[in-house]
Amino acid sequence: MHVEHITDESDWCALTDRAHAPLAQRWLYGAGAQAVGRNVHRVLVLDGDRAIAVAQAVCRKIGPLPMGLVTQGPLFIAPCDPRRAVRALRRALPRLTVMTPSTQMRRLSLSAPTATLVLDLTQNEEALRAGLNAKWRNALKVAQTHRIKVAQITATKAALTPLLQAEKLRQSHAQYRAVPPEFTLALLSTTPRAFRLYEAADAQMLFLRHGNTATYQMGQTNAHGRAHNAHNLILWEAMMRLRAEGVERLDLGTFDALKAPDLARFKLRTGGAQVVWAPAQLM
Repeated sequence: MHVEHITDESDWCALTDRAHAPLAQRWLYGAGAQAVGRNVHRVLVLDGDRAIAVAQAVCRKIGPLPMGLVTQGPLFIAPCDPRRAVRALRRALPRLTVMTPSTQMRRLSLSAPTATLVLDLTQNEEALRAGLNAKWRNALKVAQTHRIKVAQITATKAALTPLLQAEKLRQSHAQYRAVPPEFTLALLSTTPRAFRLYEAADAQMLFLRHGNTATYQMGQTNAHGRAHNAHNLILWEAMMRLRAEGVERLDLGTFDALKAPDLARFKLRTGGAQVVWAPAQLM
């Protein structure tokens, strides 16, 4: 096995589309990391001329030592021996590199496993609606009877401010851990075309499109929005619109039933499939 460093965005997008890659392994995430001063390596592992794995590592120095972080990766895009693929990757990445692959590698775990919830948007509308929990589906029906409209608005720094402030407040109260809101502005500065910002009844939800997948990034609402079940309506409309764009998977992110039970319940009732990522491991 040998490795190649990928420097062309279209090549990386084609490779990561093969794995329906999550946000952290997409080009725009690496571009955002570079905008805040990180080094980024995008590595392809080949077995002969067959592409078998990809990994995007965001790197920084801890004292004099370079350290890499491969979040939700590496991704195996063809049948292979994952341990051999990882050994090849290690030769191309900093000596100290932490990875969170989808496969446990029999190494010392540095964290607990994490799970994300993913919706399959290749299903038709009827199947997606049937997959909703009855309570979630009823809340959507109530929202639709209110005849409120979901608008897509241009994602500017000013338009994102209410979302970013609400997100920062939640994180400061330690309800859950997530990407710092400031990093969202770095993504906006490098790849504004990825942003899908929807609004209805004083509520907002932000999604990022990346290739054939998209990710729910954050949302905010108030009493008026909650009374109209605005987030149910926005998410459903986002599913339909992203599906029409050709998005095949919508990642709703992690969920924590203990620290953020309402958000976890909201996500779980969409009928998405849980994807479990191995603990962080020093490779």
